Amino acid sequence: MGKHGFKVLDADTHVYEPCEVLEKYLSTRWKEALAGSTTPIARTALRGGMHTYIVGDPKSGQRRLGSREKVTRPTAPSADKRASGTPWGVQWKGPPWPTERVNVDSHARVADMDIEGVDVHVIIPTRGVNGFASADDVGLELAMYEAYHRYMADYCGPHPTRLKSIILASGRDIDGTVKEIERCAKEAWPVALFPITPVGMPIDDPGLDPLWARAVEYDLAVLVHPFNLSNPRSPGLADLWDNVFLERAAGGVWAGMRAVAAITGSGMLDRFPAMRVGVVETGHGWLASWAFHLDEVAEMTEYAIAHLSRKPSDYVRGPQFFQSIEMHEGEGTVRSIIELLGPDTLMFGTDYPHTECWFPKSVETILGWSTISDEAKRKLLWDNGASLYRRCQGA
Repeated sequence: MGKHGFKVLDADTHVYEPCEVLEKYLSTRWKEALAGSTTPIARTALRGGMHTYIVGDPKSGQRRLGSREKVTRPTAPSADKRASGTPWGVQWKGPPWPTERVNVDSHARVADMDIEGVDVHVIIPTRGVNGFASADDVGLELAMYEAYHRYMADYCGPHPTRLKSIILASGRDIDGTVKEIERCAKEAWPVALFPITPVGMPIDDPGLDPLWARAVEYDLAVLVHPFNLSNPRSPGLADLWDNVFLERAAGGVWAGMRAVAAITGSGMLDRFPAMRVGVVETGHGWLASWAFHLDEVAEMTEYAIAHLSRKPSDYVRGPQFFQSIEMHEGEGTVRSIIELLGPDTLMFGTDYPHTECWFPKSVETILGWSTISDEAKRKLLWDNGASLYRRCQGA
């Protein structure tokens, strides 16, 4: 039982996966391939002296809205500070605040979890490693994913019931990915499959069906996040007029909307009735209106979708579909989704340790929402996330 009397599972947390750590898990062959890659691979500094990868050319968001002026996003060390000491541009609610140690020291992460009252973290990388989906060498892509998996096995190992992560699944080498799923799924740390696709490959591509079959076989969820599709740039970025305000406002939301439509309209959840899908970090306030919109559009374009056993909104209601909340969208939107779609879809997610997370006050904020019942809070904070990530249920 969590610190506040509720068990809590955070469905969307991250590490900034350091190059220096990942490369320890590469063989000499793949270290040489990385050094000689024909794909542009840069390194950008993290706090604490380590680095993360930037693969390809994902640059965007360089124009100031309302002008043609180019802007550069300030880094946390150089940005002006709020009165609290936190940099402008972050939403942490500390002190305390997350430190760079949590990328390499799982004990530091668990200490933060204890402060906030969270029992389980599901950990997702931060863009760097999945950018290898755009590398020319598919073998290098798979080698980097295996390095991440070995990093997570060692990172989660000291806290096997509290720290979980995901298996990165290439859309470009299905046979190699299936072998890696079979290797990793025997270990304790993975709870989900994370399909990583290049630009132009839809999540409903039937060529990915062997991945979904393995997810079902090994009781792994399938997880969708804005940056695991259309690498190296998140969906929609090419259409958002080179402005970071538009990108952050619309990019993730559009990624979620597109994924929900493709997953429900393609019949994936009928073909794999034991499959469970989670969509995280794409907002949640739009979910009900989008689901009802899809019901109408599915009737209008029946010739262009699979034969469905249910309306799209019925798939979204569960029991195969789950979506994480965004803290900043607030109590009212969570309540409206519960009222419109039922209590079995939304999950607690914070984006920890990214700067938009509300650490260390996310859990206590939700517990203070007076218009949401304790039963609904229990589903939000634990039950729904544990239903998606069933390999967490012994935690």
